[in-house]
Amino acid sequence: MQALARRAAAPVFALALFSSAALIFVLQPLFGRMVTPLLGGSPQVWNASMAFFQGALLVGYLYAHLLQRVTDLRVQAAIHVVVLAGAWFVLPIHVSTAIGPPDSEHPAMWLLGVLTLSVGAPFAAASATAPLLQSWFARTGREDAGDPYYLYAASNLGSFGGLLAYPILIEPLLGAQAQSVAWTAAYIGVGALIIVAAAIAISAHGPDPKPLEHTAPAPTWRERGYWIAAAAVPSALSLGVTLHISTDVASAPMLWVIPLALYLATFVLAFMKGSERMDAGTLLVHPLALACMVAMYFASGNWIFSISLILAGFFFSALICHLALSRSRPSADRLTEFYLYVSLGGVIGGAFAAFVAPLIFNNVYEFPLAMAAACLFRPRVDSDMPRLSDASFAAAVTMGVMAVLLMTQNPLETVLIIGALGAAAAMIAAGWSDDEKPALYRYGFLGTGVAHAAVVIWIAFNVETAISRTVVEGSPQLDFVSPWGILLTITSFMIIVFAVHGTIQPRRDGRRIGDFALGAAMPSAILLLMLILLGAKMDSPQALIIVGLLFCGLAIFLNRGAPYVLASIVLIAFVMIFLDDARNGRIITQERSFFGVLRTREITDSEDPRVPPVRILMHGTTIHGAQIAAPGLTRQPLTYYNPRTALGEAIVAGLSTNEPSSLALIGLGAGSTACLMRESDTLTIFEIDPAVVRLSAMPGGDFTYVPECQPHARVELGDARLQIAEEPDAAYDVIVVDAFSSDAIPAHLLTREAIALYLRKVKPTGIVVLHLSNRNLALVSEAARVAASLHAPTLYRLSDRFEQPYVSFYGGLAASVMIVARDPMVLSTLALPSGDWRDFQAPPGRPWTDDYINMPRALWEGLPIGDRGRSVEECRIWQSPGCPGVPIQEEQPAAAAPEQTAPAAP
Repeated sequence: MQALARRAAAPVFALALFSSAALIFVLQPLFGRMVTPLLGGSPQVWNASMAFFQGALLVGYLYAHLLQRVTDLRVQAAIHVVVLAGAWFVLPIHVSTAIGPPDSEHPAMWLLGVLTLSVGAPFAAASATAPLLQSWFARTGREDAGDPYYLYAASNLGSFGGLLAYPILIEPLLGAQAQSVAWTAAYIGVGALIIVAAAIAISAHGPDPKPLEHTAPAPTWRERGYWIAAAAVPSALSLGVTLHISTDVASAPMLWVIPLALYLATFVLAFMKGSERMDAGTLLVHPLALACMVAMYFASGNWIFSISLILAGFFFSALICHLALSRSRPSADRLTEFYLYVSLGGVIGGAFAAFVAPLIFNNVYEFPLAMAAACLFRPRVDSDMPRLSDASFAAAVTMGVMAVLLMTQNPLETVLIIGALGAAAAMIAAGWSDDEKPALYRYGFLGTGVAHAAVVIWIAFNVETAISRTVVEGSPQLDFVSPWGILLTITSFMIIVFAVHGTIQPRRDGRRIGDFALGAAMPSAILLLMLILLGAKMDSPQALIIVGLLFCGLAIFLNRGAPYVLASIVLIAFVMIFLDDARNGRIITQERSFFGVLRTREITDSEDPRVPPVRILMHGTTIHGAQIAAPGLTRQPLTYYNPRTALGEAIVAGLSTNEPSSLALIGLGAGSTACLMRESDTLTIFEIDPAVVRLSAMPGGDFTYVPECQPHARVELGDARLQIAEEPDAAYDVIVVDAFSSDAIPAHLLTREAIALYLRKVKPTGIVVLHLSNRNLALVSEAARVAASLHAPTLYRLSDRFEQPYVSFYGGLAASVMIVARDPMVLSTLALPSGDWRDFQAPPGRPWTDDYINMPRALWEGLPIGDRGRSVEECRIWQSPGCPGVPIQEEQPAAAAPEQTAPAAP
């Protein structure tokens, strides 16, 4: 019996660990899917939930560690079975209502309370399985029982499988209630597997299973601190990258699980047998992934490519930390203690990213900080080319200085200042040149540095004489007047030659100042040459930032053996990115709340002081409205809300059916809708973010649309679904659902139950206006499916972007809008000026409901994979080739314009 139990131990324990891990990691997106609609679809819901689950995991690991103090394995097993059975009584999974409705003022605390009451007990009980079963396995007497850590890979593989199964299989096929019932059944099955594993462990060691004896001294507090730090950094990093992706694409389980799945994959790889063989490859690829990530930051227009690079950088950074953690693991007799401190590190990292960072930072700065911190867990290795490594670091610092200068100087002035600094650095490098070099080389280098400095300084003080600016066929031209362009070309080229020659030579002494100076001189000379060759193309801040990030990418790769230097370069690269973002106009307000990062930016035209400033409200990278900040022009709606856009037309037409009219606005933004209304009309605003209300609806805020045009507007703070449900039926003439203008869409506002609710709240002659502009998701198709399921008539229009005086780009943004009504006669009588409103035929597919939201379908149909790079959604909108059953047309209109992001400042 004992031999049979030992043979069966490995597969049974692996299956139990795999199943329990899959169970708890299916629970995370499942409950996140249930609770997210109650908090406006904010991506921070997932981060706060993840921090809670890490805390519950710590509780489970602490319980397992304390349980190990019970020497009798049979008593341990009995206690754990009782705990599992006790946790079963809170099932099936549901959102507890014991602490009342969601609290918009303190959403994180409300969420933690709901998580604790709803899923805390079963999650903590199930999470204790991993360390507990591994410690039981270590007592089976098998030959491999002394190193049960490879079972941790099976556990993490189960977690990985559970996470992938949720968006691929579970979410598209099952509704939320069916998922809850299935999870409860799986919980019972896993409990049975744990009982079988306990019986095998007891049988394998005979009638008197002995406790493990300590074979090594207790770990020091320094070792424990290392375990905590190595676990905390990737935990914080995973939440940072999740927040970035969710904000720029969508807040949905299918996107939540990708970073978490990669995070777990690094655990699997780091703790599997033979993981030490991947050290060399990981250490080589990690800096390459980081370099590509920062160098290609401006590829954000292609979100798939951009996010893939970001995820690659995240994956290898997390793998570096987890490999370091794996190398430092203790013997099996300290296993539960090791996992306890690893879990504590995960809690610290997750709590910092989810709760502390939003309080102390006004932007998502925890992401680059964690990315840099991950570099510190790389081993230090001497470089084969130490002089080039030092020079590349100095070059990155120089480009960081350039980014700072761009905040106050124009690009041409910045390049000349950097050129002057580089010329000074070249003279320093010449003075610190290797004494063993021939005198001709040393004096030639010094003479070249002096000549280069003289040319650069003369040009800097005589820009108008040395450089001419013209406009040829509408394009700006920038040319150097002879002979200054030729002289600068020669001296810059010679500086580059000397710098390259010097940095590739072996280091014969310990002096590094000359190498740093060579590094500072090299990019300055390259920028000057690019300015001469490319002219006006280099007279662009973004072009200079791209060059700077390329230098940082090169420096990251060359300094891969110096952890502290590598971390510094990563931070320099992100500083450049954040400074470039801040450069596009003066930032008046920037604050971060549970619901995202809000920024008010004021843009002025430095070349024409007569042009009034324009204030832009941004949520992440998305425009939420704009206003001209000048007397007499503040009531003019801009961006999506211009009366000429599809959204403006629909709102004005709906209000014209009655006088006075009542309008319900779901999603405040800058409040532009208020100035589309008449003085006699009434406005009710439903907004979940208190920060938005302060900026746009209160006196003294950054935007005055609401105080000026609808000063008596009523503001209801909280989730719009919950708030509007309390309103009387048939209370409004128009309901505007404008919460989709952030890419992290609250999908619960577009379900069948939500649209039915809106239709109940409008009068028989009223309309519901859905603003569906989005860069990545096929929301028009989803809205059409929902409306068709309700037999509600619709009209759809996509209006083009247009410009107007003073505001240029922000005059009117492309708006994708659908009008829904109770009766077709209502739509036929609307006074819509444009003649291109039409019925959008609902495509096949199950409509979204509160129980079923197929986000993968919406994302897939929004991908540009069809004819001429169009998405399935665009093909349907334009009825163009590339969609099944659509006839071929000779001429096609412009592709559907996505939701807009802010351009560079004029």
